[in-house]
Amino acid sequence: MTAQKHGSSGTIKPDRKIVKLYLAAIGANIISLSLGTAIGWLSPFLPLLISTDSPLDQGPVTDVQATWIASLLCIGAFGGTLLFGWSAEKFGRKASLLATAVPLICFWGCVAFGTTVEVLYIARLLAGLGAAGVFLLVPMYITEIAEDRIRGTLGSFFILFLNIGTLVSFVMGSYLSYHMTAYILFTLPIVFLALFLQFPETPQYLIRRNRVRDAESSLKYLRGYTSTPDHLEMLRSEMDGLLVQVSGEKDSTEQNSISLADFAPPSARKALLIGLVLVSLNQLSGCFALINYTAQIFADAGSDLDPNMAAIVVGAIQIIGSYGSTIIVDRCPRKHLYIVSSFFAAIGLFAMGTHGYLKSQHVDVSAINWIPVASLSFVIFIASVGLLPLTFVILSEILPPKVRGLGGSICTAFLWMISFLVVKYFPVMVELIGLHGCMWVFSAVCLSAGLFNAIFIPETRGRSIEQIIHAMENNIKS
Repeated sequence: MTAQKHGSSGTIKPDRKIVKLYLAAIGANIISLSLGTAIGWLSPFLPLLISTDSPLDQGPVTDVQATWIASLLCIGAFGGTLLFGWSAEKFGRKASLLATAVPLICFWGCVAFGTTVEVLYIARLLAGLGAAGVFLLVPMYITEIAEDRIRGTLGSFFILFLNIGTLVSFVMGSYLSYHMTAYILFTLPIVFLALFLQFPETPQYLIRRNRVRDAESSLKYLRGYTSTPDHLEMLRSEMDGLLVQVSGEKDSTEQNSISLADFAPPSARKALLIGLVLVSLNQLSGCFALINYTAQIFADAGSDLDPNMAAIVVGAIQIIGSYGSTIIVDRCPRKHLYIVSSFFAAIGLFAMGTHGYLKSQHVDVSAINWIPVASLSFVIFIASVGLLPLTFVILSEILPPKVRGLGGSICTAFLWMISFLVVKYFPVMVELIGLHGCMWVFSAVCLSAGLFNAIFIPETRGRSIEQIIHAMENNIKS
C-alpha cells in the first residue's frame, strides 16, 4: 500500500493519517508482549525448578527434564504453525490472531496451578502453540495493513514487544514468587482479547474472499479516510490497486485454493528458499538459546554480577536495541542494517567465546570478568537492532501475497524445528565443545547471515510488494 501525502484543507495530514495504523499495530502486538513473558519465564525460574526449593511436588527436576521443559515450546510451535497457517486462510488473520490468546492463557494456568513436571511439559507445549500463531500472524497482519513508508517500523514492533515481555518476566521472576508471577501474567492475553476485537480484518484477506465492501470499510478505518470527495478518491485509488493486485494472483474462483503449485513462479520459489535460510540463521545465531539460558550462562561464565540481575540488564538492553530498530528501520536500507548488525554480533560472540576459552585454560581472567555481561549485552543489543527483527520484516515482505499464508507457515514451522534442536541440545553442545565453542559457532553463523543477505536478498525498504516481487524475479539486489 502506498502512502499518499496531502496537506490542503479538508485532507488528512500524514501524522494524523497513520495514527490508527499505529494503534492497530500496537493492539496486535499486545499478544507479542504476552508471548514474550511466556518465553522469558524460563530464565529466572529454571534455576528454581532444579533447586531444592522447587515448587513442584516431586522436588527438583532433573537435567534431562529441564532440557525438555526448555525445548517443548518449540515442539508445540512446530505443530501450531501448521494449525494457524491453515486457520489464517480459512478464518482470517484477525480471528486466528485472537485465537492465539487461548493457549497462552492455558499456559499460565498450568504454571499457576500445576504441581508436577508433566503439567509443565503441557504448559510449554501450549506456550509453543501460541508462539506459532504469534510469530506467523503478527508480521502477516502488520504487513497487510501497513503503508509502504512505515511497513518496516510497524513490522519491527513485533520483536520490540516480544523483548519487553521477556524483560517483564526477568524482573518479575527476580522479585516475585513463582506463583504470583503466573497469576499476574495470566491477565495479559485476556487484555489482548478485549482490545484487539475493535480492529478490522486486513483489506487484502477480505478482497481475496470477495468481501469487497468489508475490505473498503477496513481500509477506510485503517487510513482514517472520511467522506470528503478527496478522501473518497484516495480510498477508491487504493482499493483499485488492491483489486488489481489480488486479481493478478489468480482468478477469483481459485482464490480459496492454495497449494504447492502456487510456488511455481520463480519469485515465489526464491522467496521461500530465502525465507527458510533466514529463519535458520535467525535461530542458529544462538540468540533464542541465549535468552532461554541467560541466567545460567552468566553463572557458568563466572560473571561477578548476580545471574538474574545480569539477565535483567540484558533484557533492558535488548529493548533498547529493538526500539532503535523501530526508529531506523525505515530510514536505513534493510540490507545495510542487517549486514552491519550481523557482523558486530559476530564480534561480540567471538569476544565472549574467547573469554570462556581463556578461563577453560585456567588463565586468570578475574580482571576481565565483565566481558561476559558486556559481550552478551552488546550481542543482544545489536542483534535486536537488525538481525532479529529484520528476519521477520523481510520474510513477510518477500513472500508474494497469494502464498504469504502457506509460505509463512512453512518458514515458521522450519524456524521452530531448528529452534528445538538449538534449545534442546545447547546444554549438550556446551558439554562437548564448551561454552566458548558454542559462542564461536554462533559467531560464525552471524557472519554467514550477513554474507547471505549481501548476496541473495533484495532491498525492500520503501518498495511496494509488487516492486519487491519484480526485484526477486530480476535478481535486483540494491
